[in-house]
Amino acid sequence: MITNELNTGLVNAVKEKLPAKDNLANALMDILYIGKEAIYRRLRGEVPFTLAEAAVISRKLGISLDKMIGVSFRDNAVFDMNIVSSDKPFEAYYSILEKQVDLFHSVKEDENSEIGTSSNIIPQTLSLKYNMLSKFRLFKWMYQNENIKCKHFEEMEIPQKMVEKQKEYSDLVSHIHSVDYIWDNMIFSHLVNDIQYFCSIHLITDEDKDTLKEELFLLIDEMEELSARGKSKAGNDVKIYISNINFEATYSYLGTSSTQLSLIRIYSINSITTQDQEMFRGLKEWIQSLKKFSTLISESGEMQRIQFFKQQREIVSIL
Repeated sequence: MITNELNTGLVNAVKEKLPAKDNLANALMDILYIGKEAIYRRLRGEVPFTLAEAAVISRKLGISLDKMIGVSFRDNAVFDMNIVSSDKPFEAYYSILEKQVDLFHSVKEDENSEIGTSSNIIPQTLSLKYNMLSKFRLFKWMYQNENIKCKHFEEMEIPQKMVEKQKEYSDLVSHIHSVDYIWDNMIFSHLVNDIQYFCSIHLITDEDKDTLKEELFLLIDEMEELSARGKSKAGNDVKIYISNINFEATYSYLGTSSTQLSLIRIYSINSITTQDQEMFRGLKEWIQSLKKFSTLISESGEMQRIQFFKQQREIVSIL
């Protein structure tokens, strides 16, 4: 009896995760690499899925095992610790980027895809296409990590494949059907302060500082254009809000027809993620609630928009 319930719970969880157009049996054959008849025996309940098979399905489709067995712990959620290893930082960081890019590719045509983020730093969805800014983000983390040898910004070389993957990541975000950005009004101040600190201890040259400054101005131009247009390059909706209160952290969510993903930024470049539905619902409600403290500057609020970006240019100009 219990085995049948577990089998049914697993099948129902997979059905919820797969797009309606996908054939359940074919999808499971591709995931488990077993024959059609063996799959149908499992779907009919004649043969139960093994624990190993359930684990493979969980990993491939991002379904939590508690969801499969029909258990819900309201006070608990399973998180994926996307922590960049200090042993091989570039390889580990690239692996995380690659996983996120694959996810964006999989939802590229999904008309129900949405992203919401409340940021106290410049969102990486916008900054990763800029070589020096993305390099500085990594440099700051690597310098702080005592297990990584990183002495000078100029000496740090970013692998070309990582540069290309970062730009691919940034480009794919424009295909998300709806994006809500809620920005802390200090996002540029925080970054400028960080750059100034590393310049003051002579780890960033004047030449590199000027290049970072130039990219920041280009980023401000892009952000202002995006907010005035209210559309991504792919023609999808983008709403930008400036918060009148400061944020203690950066929170984000990605929702699609088959995925509900929550992200919390930790340790500078890392994030923890979960596909727990309760966590997603709570995080989305929290981010959306911040709009009551914020001013919409995309396609409206022209005076506030002009004022905000003028202030950001003044902040960057002191570099």
